[in-house]
Amino acid sequence: MNQRRWPTQLAAYPYAQPLLIGWQIADRERDVYWNDYEPALEAYLSAQDDSLTDEERQSLLLTSRDGFQALAAKGDRHIGTSLALIRIHSELGELEAVVYAIEQLLDIMPWMAERLPDELEIHINRPFLAPLADFDHTQVFEGDLGNWIQSGIMAALEAADRAA
Repeated sequence: MNQRRWPTQLAAYPYAQPLLIGWQIADRERDVYWNDYEPALEAYLSAQDDSLTDEERQSLLLTSRDGFQALAAKGDRHIGTSLALIRIHSELGELEAVVYAIEQLLDIMPWMAERLPDELEIHINRPFLAPLADFDHTQVFEGDLGNWIQSGIMAALEAADRAA
């Protein structure tokens, strides 16, 4: 049996810890994109293995990027797909693609560009990647997930602008 990486690897990240149980017990039966989403996520997480060569890591990142891009092309509008594309494009140095992924996310969820109400609670039913690796170790407090995502998106946009 092939062991999934995401439950253990994401458990190491403070942002994911409070969300992990919900992700594990989520009903995937109605998520028509899950069977494509999980392998794309797994490919990304596999690329984080320090024992891999640069070429192996690059190949897995490209596999993951292609998987998430295919999901978006099929109509998957889940925030996890958008966040993964932002992160992967950033790691691959695809700066225009980072900006495009952010624009696509804001087209799907224009409210992410606005000040979020204090009482807003966001629930994300799929495991997801932080928009940048810098956010992996940032704790997300209850009720603050939306602001954390907004901060990550802004940081990714600023990093792409600086690198351009």
